[in-house]
Amino acid sequence: MHYQQYMIEQTKALKEEAFRQARAVPADKVEWKPSETSRSVLDICRELALCPTWAKDTIEGVEFKWDEEEFAKIKQEQEQWKTIEECEKECDRRLESLFQLYGSLSDERLKNTRWLPYDGGRDFTVAEMMDYPRWNFNWHAGQIAYIQTMYGDKEMH
Repeated sequence: MHYQQYMIEQTKALKEEAFRQARAVPADKVEWKPSETSRSVLDICRELALCPTWAKDTIEGVEFKWDEEEFAKIKQEQEQWKTIEECEKECDRRLESLFQLYGSLSDERLKNTRWLPYDGGRDFTVAEMMDYPRWNFNWHAGQIAYIQTMYGDKEMH
């Protein structure tokens, strides 16, 4: 199996895991936060819906704007998704485009690099950039599971 197909399969699996956890959250708890500074499950799912676009843009070399105006636009876009189901539907739609990109990447291109400010700032290979959505879904699945324990849900979902 090529790395590109492996990353598609792993990303799909971890996306399913994250949203499976989120769908197990009762409707009256999706916007609940364990503390003032933490995030709700709905907020996390809104981020997950955008994750495929960020990953695609990163691989394609799109420069990000890190200013308040851009963050306000992102927040406004995210707020249109009112439920976990809407977030998942949007995520799936965006994953289609990301997976088309993955499928078009040659093995040689996986070695190309781009400097990114993450991990202290360094050059990342395209192969490493492709792993970001899988990692992000996994990270947030754990956060969602932890939030569940905070409101008293001790079941494994």
